[in-house]
Amino acid sequence: MKEEQISQIIEKVKELLTPILEEGNFELIDIEFAREPIGWVLRIYTDRQTGGITISDCQWISERIGTVLDVEDIIHHPYNLEVSSPGLDRPLKTAKDFEKYIGKITKIKTVEPIDSQRNFKGEIVSATENSVMIHDVSKNTKVAIPFEKIKTAKLDIDCLFNK
Repeated sequence: MKEEQISQIIEKVKELLTPILEEGNFELIDIEFAREPIGWVLRIYTDRQTGGITISDCQWISERIGTVLDVEDIIHHPYNLEVSSPGLDRPLKTAKDFEKYIGKITKIKTVEPIDSQRNFKGEIVSATENSVMIHDVSKNTKVAIPFEKIKTAKLDIDCLFNK
């Protein structure tokens, strides 16, 4: 299956999933559709703004989106549906993601160097619609990192537990 077809399926799933998530007061974190050793997997990561997500929440979402996907028939071959929490090591992608964790330590890898540096670790200070500001621990200074230059960004799990 071509990358373009996969992107179209993900967009259609997002469109079908949005009203279900709004009904349950959930937020969409990410959708993946990939070929794995067990076959095709449609993986939906979701969460709540406050309080986290439970196994029964995942089951509720899975049942509803599964029924809609069966009716709409947008995936024309067998696949496994997984609905889960993004976990503590969730990727941070949007301003909203970074704002939620202001004051926490993040690890960011960029697609190209910013001031000769590609790997950053620091406390999230603020986020705008275009970038995140962190207090970089290696240089003891604030650094603005544009979202389009971020390859990966995750919370530093060790710092969450070592307060």
